[in-house]
Amino acid sequence: MAQDQEYSQHRAHPRIKKLNLVQVSRFDEEGFRADLATGRTLNISRGGMRLELHHPLPLRSIVGLTLALDDEIVDVRGKIVYLEEMDPERCAMGIEFEGLGDEARRRIDRYVEKALPAGPDGADEEASSSG
Repeated sequence: MAQDQEYSQHRAHPRIKKLNLVQVSRFDEEGFRADLATGRTLNISRGGMRLELHHPLPLRSIVGLTLALDDEIVDVRGKIVYLEEMDPERCAMGIEFEGLGDEARRRIDRYVEKALPAGPDGADEEASSSG
């Protein structure tokens, strides 16, 4: 579907609109799990994602994320960089990936690149080299 493969060129990395299940764990200052929730991605890029949950998590929280990307499961960490109420029952959160390991980065890169439309002018390479 064309709508699922839209992305924005004005960001450091192209974002693809894809729905993927995500398990989210938030830990408190002492390292104990404070929240556990299941949500879904609204879009994803090499640098982060937009996540939909039924309740907001605190801004600037560090979260553990288990992403279902096609037939792979990828564990990453991220920081909540913005919150947006979608409606009274749902919110969206911008999450910036932090400290991605080489294997997690390769899996996310492969997933995003596979979903990007092939551009004749090399737009994919230009966007990924700018950030």
